[in-house]
Amino acid sequence: MSHVEVGHTHGRAQITSHVPDKSAPISAPTFQVPERKIVAVDHPCIVVNLDNGLRSFGPKPNFQKLVDDVQEPQALPLWFRPDNPASKPIVSHHAATNNILLKITVPRRTGRKRKRGSNEPFSGISDVLDPTTGSSQMSTVASVARQDYPRTILRKLQDNPEQYQAEAVGMVRDSHRYRGLADFQFANANNPFLTNVAEHLLPLSFSKLRQFKLDEGVAASPGLEIVPPPHFTDKVIGFNYNYEQNPGIIDQGLDEEGETRLINRQGRNKFSYGHFIHHDAFPAPDRPTRMDGEAQKMPESLMQQLRDAMETRPVWTRRAIVNQVRGNYTESVLKVALQLMGYQFRGGPFRDAIVKYGIDPRYDPKYRQYQTLSFKLAKNLVGSTKVPWQTIRRGQVKSYTKNDDPTSHIWDGESYSTDGKLWQICDITDPFMVDIIANAPVRSECDLSESGWFQRGTWQKIKAAMKTKMIAITKDRLGSENDDPPKKGYIYNSFIASRLALYPDESDKPFTVSLEGLLRPLQDLESGRKQRRRPVLPKDRTTITATPDGSVGPEGDQGDEPTQWFLDRNNDDAEAFSPDRGWEHIVGSDVEDEEAVGEEEYVQDGGE
Repeated sequence: MSHVEVGHTHGRAQITSHVPDKSAPISAPTFQVPERKIVAVDHPCIVVNLDNGLRSFGPKPNFQKLVDDVQEPQALPLWFRPDNPASKPIVSHHAATNNILLKITVPRRTGRKRKRGSNEPFSGISDVLDPTTGSSQMSTVASVARQDYPRTILRKLQDNPEQYQAEAVGMVRDSHRYRGLADFQFANANNPFLTNVAEHLLPLSFSKLRQFKLDEGVAASPGLEIVPPPHFTDKVIGFNYNYEQNPGIIDQGLDEEGETRLINRQGRNKFSYGHFIHHDAFPAPDRPTRMDGEAQKMPESLMQQLRDAMETRPVWTRRAIVNQVRGNYTESVLKVALQLMGYQFRGGPFRDAIVKYGIDPRYDPKYRQYQTLSFKLAKNLVGSTKVPWQTIRRGQVKSYTKNDDPTSHIWDGESYSTDGKLWQICDITDPFMVDIIANAPVRSECDLSESGWFQRGTWQKIKAAMKTKMIAITKDRLGSENDDPPKKGYIYNSFIASRLALYPDESDKPFTVSLEGLLRPLQDLESGRKQRRRPVLPKDRTTITATPDGSVGPEGDQGDEPTQWFLDRNNDDAEAFSPDRGWEHIVGSDVEDEEAVGEEEYVQDGGE
């Protein structure tokens, strides 16, 4: 049997649990703790009204299951809105504790008021304890309805050191606490539909079920009669974000003002001498941010080569200008040197290009030949294998160091280098692409967000054609116009031109050129020679079968691998379906592709 000693020292309650020693001086009364099973329930709300607090556990709460000896701890649901049957409860979780429940009885009154400014005890008649029962004559529990103010209880104990009684009720070995996340709730108190459901369906009365009716017609006014979901989230445990300090930040001691000086070793400030501006930021910078530190240590031979390159051409991609450099220089040296030569745009038609200080290509259409195109050809395979994303990312984006091929920034339409994903219009030498660019109309004002000095329609067609040919090169399915006959499954310039002719050039409306139509020959090749399923024809259409010898007969004629078209009886100019053209021009809709041009993913880090 455990023992508890309860006493007071300097106005504070003192509890000591030990085995009594008869030889030791007694400093406080000793009480035995009964072997009584007590379970504590920590209500998440401030309970002012005990009846309302009990109602939050439901109409028939089963508290007995909390004290029963079961192998698995039980849970106790709690409703914040017990009057709403559609509300979702929160569930408690069991926690093992080692607490003692004490019952302390003090006089209900402590006497008359003291004099103002006096710290003397209250004087007068108090509501003393009943000498027969050892309790107060008033049986009110002061811990109900927030009547147990700590300051008041402490003052009562100080003023009545001989008139209070302490009793150890029992040990609290189990507690039920509510620490889970409360779900979102749908406020349906004023919803007429749910009120109708609660009134006629929930009572489970046949007479009321017959009275349940739904309003006819389509509701178009606010507050539609939509039944809310049973719950909005199934997460009951808060996320552990494990916030911690950046390991790249080091403490450099105190500064002149006594503040802690923190340095980010992984930051850009150490080598940041250039400007990385947004596409709509004005004016363009005309000099680097500063000329000290590492900027003064740059090799003169490297700086002279970069100055000569900027005189020849004011806008470069990083890969293109590095290919002009002769000599072995480290990546850190090139990084600082290029920032000293020009600034970069974070987005827009000249994004990630290095522009010479003092020149703004957004003011003159002659700079349209320096606009950049960015493509992402490799799909991110994170999650499909056990390879970490860092390894995949390093394989997709290579470092721009000295390249063995000084022409890797040139795109000739037959092959291309994979050491970068950024190209410039002036570096495209493919005759098919050069013809599209040369005949492209020029805008009167620069489109800062996307197409620059080109019309949006033309810009989308340029990107779509270039990416289509890149995919064909990757799959080794780029055909030559000299092929006679054309190879099945290959993509030709004439096919790309015929598909792009369907889209307007001079259009500023936002649209996306679908790659599915441009890559249709590749899809037909991968599908093989599978027999096409005959389409279900509408009643106003007629099927005509064409045989290889050119004869045309009605449906049902025999032929070797017949090609079918269907014609609209009400339209004399109906277009035919063919494997090369597909279904898009018939149904009149454009199919979006996940790699459609115009929705490219770009790296917003100041580099390519």
